[in-house]
Amino acid sequence: MTLTSELIWQDQQHQILFELIDEIKADNVDVSTFTRLIDYAEHHFSLEESYMQALEYPDYDNHLAAHNKFRSELLKMLDDHHHYDKGLRDMLADFLSEWLKRHIFGVDKKLEAFILNSERK
Repeated sequence: MTLTSELIWQDQQHQILFELIDEIKADNVDVSTFTRLIDYAEHHFSLEESYMQALEYPDYDNHLAAHNKFRSELLKMLDDHHHYDKGLRDMLADFLSEWLKRHIFGVDKKLEAFILNSERK
């Protein structure tokens, strides 16, 4: 797989994460929505972390810490999801969406620049 398709692949995974986050707002949300979001986030983060390790990304620890924070928040939501009314689910979805946007345009952009400049692509 070429580097360009890897970055497109990463962007496509981000889009799926946003779609799953939006599902939290649905009237018929249940535990499966939270489980799918957690599973997909784990899949995405694990792939990104493997890529960073393979390229010996120097900011790996900070990026991993950001992923772990998101993981922690998602697991807490899974435990507490049955207490969420529509307003709270909307706020949670907005919070996760904003967090993901900041992550993508912050640490993920730094990772992207590193990858594009890496000799080990």
